[in-house]
Formats: sequence, C-alpha cells, structure tokens
Amino acid sequence: MAQARRGSDEAVRRTARVLRQLYRREQQWLGARTAEQAARLTQQGQLRLSEQLHYGELAFVLLRLKPCALVDFAADRDQLQDYVAAAIAPTLRDLNALGAAAAAAAACADTTAACYPRPFRLVCARIDARLASPEVPSWTGAYVVYDESWPESAAWAAEHLLNPARTTISEAELARGLDYPGSIPQTAEDMRAIVPVSYLGRMK
Repeated sequence: MAQARRGSDEAVRRTARVLRQLYRREQQWLGARTAEQAARLTQQGQLRLSEQLHYGELAFVLLRLKPCALVDFAADRDQLQDYVAAAIAPTLRDLNALGAAAAAAAACADTTAACYPRPFRLVCARIDARLASPEVPSWTGAYVVYDESWPESAAWAAEHLLNPARTTISEAELARGLDYPGSIPQTAEDMRAIVPVSYLGRMK
C-alpha cells in the first residue's frame, strides 16, 4: 500500500512539473511577441496577455473536471498554429508519456474513477469545419484538446466540434462540453453582468 502511494505521489509530481513547464512555455512564447502581435492578441489592450494562458484548461481535462478545452486566440488566429507547436504540442507529448506509463502500470483501470494517475491520451485537433455559435461567428481554426481514452471526451469533441457536417453549435452545448460554470448569458443585460476572470499570472 505504501509503495503504491509513493508511486501515485510521484506521478502527481511529474504531472505538475509538466504543467509548470507548459506555463513557462506559454510565458516565453507570449514574451516573444512583437508589440503589434501583442496588440492583436489583447484586442488592442482590452485583454491582458495573462488571460491567454491555457495551462489550467489542460489540467482540468487531464483530471476529468471537464470533457474538452478550447485552445484559441479568437482575436488573432494567425498566431495560433505557432503557439500550439511551441507550447501545446510538446506538453501533450510529455503528458501522454505519463498517461502511457499509467496504462502500463494498470493505474485506475476504471476510467470513471476519480483517481490519479490514470491512463489518458490527450489530443489537440484543429477545427477545420465552418462552425459557428451564437457568440462566436466562426470557430474555424481554433483547436480542441480532448482525452482520446475517455469516451465522453472523445465523443463530444467528435460530434460537436470536429464533425464536418455540423455548422452550428449552441452556447448550451458548448457549456456542457467545456464545462462552463454558472449560467450562459442569454441577453445583452446578461453579457454586461459577466465578470471575466483569469488564472493567476504566476506559477511556482
């Protein structure tokens, strides 16, 4: 029992190290933006660069707190492919090595169990279809991260975001797949009441 606990603790530490590395990669990538690129990412200063971080979203998918996560710079998707290659892709490679190790060790074989480490295989796929939602006129070019080994995650991504026959998705459907908290705004008054939040801009 003690040995199993030590193995679990070590898996958590390794996962935390990979997520910290993602945070550093994101910070490095954002710090390398030109003034013009940063202005586009922040909608001419309306957003902060720290609001463009995705490390928390990946952690939530990894821990099965949400089925999927969107990786997107809606204000400037021209930079998104480079960001995914520099920050997201190497992180998924490192995380998936841990997921494969958990599978080999038969850790958390019950995929519905709320435990860690567990087998997983995260995938980052580009949305190529002409997909729109009430709040976003086009999701084309954004990326979705899902867990291929988690049926709920893989099925939702395939049906709602990666289905070439689908052209629209409702805010309620997005809320279910992305685990939006609270209620979805339905009116302009609702939108004015929304308070944007971001992850802490520092990770030790």
